[in-house]
Amino acid sequence: MQYPLIIQRVYNHFQKKKTIIPKIGLSELIPEDVFIQIHQSGSADGNISMPELMSINRAIGFHKPLNLFEIGTFNGRTTLNMASNCSEKSKVYTLDLPKEKINTTILPLAPGEKSFIDKEIIGSNFLETDYTKKIIQLYGDSATFDFSHFNNNIDFIFIDGSHSYEYVLNDSKKALSLLKNGKGVIMWHDYGGWIGVTKALNELYLKDEKFKNLKQIQGTSLAYLSVLN
Repeated sequence: MQYPLIIQRVYNHFQKKKTIIPKIGLSELIPEDVFIQIHQSGSADGNISMPELMSINRAIGFHKPLNLFEIGTFNGRTTLNMASNCSEKSKVYTLDLPKEKINTTILPLAPGEKSFIDKEIIGSNFLETDYTKKIIQLYGDSATFDFSHFNNNIDFIFIDGSHSYEYVLNDSKKALSLLKNGKGVIMWHDYGGWIGVTKALNELYLKDEKFKNLKQIQGTSLAYLSVLN
């Protein structure tokens, strides 16, 4: 069943779990003088906010990742900004679930999110831009997608796919395997906004040593992890 967006929002408002990950100002993580580009400042329902977009762009501008991976392309607004703020030699790989797979996912989806999957074009915002040469679109279910080609090869990961508890756990654990030499940055969207995201990240923060340095960027729903080992 595909729930109307209003039901999804009411569900999340009353069900979302308390955030426990420590909040930190972006300037404590990344210098303010990092040059960034902003594309498509206007947003559609389902897009990240302007402060969140600026935070991701600043993280990319500061860390200068060579290979980036996004789980959850949606309309490609974040993808476009990721591509515009990394180097000319960088590649942005972005994975999304095609709408024909909407009822055959291995793990359960969160209530209300099928409306974000049921779209004719994935990544429409970056198509026919100068940045398409840096963007590689991938299609599939992140629970069954073969990530082996990307393992130990990615420097920066943004997770904004399915918001269900099961998928966030799956995507978060797989993200660790993607990091090159075990080092890099992982960011998540909708911590504190969707119950599944919040529950999964709270659990990882409390129970998994690899996620003990998780932080929430103040004024956003972004969770941030810098892995240095």
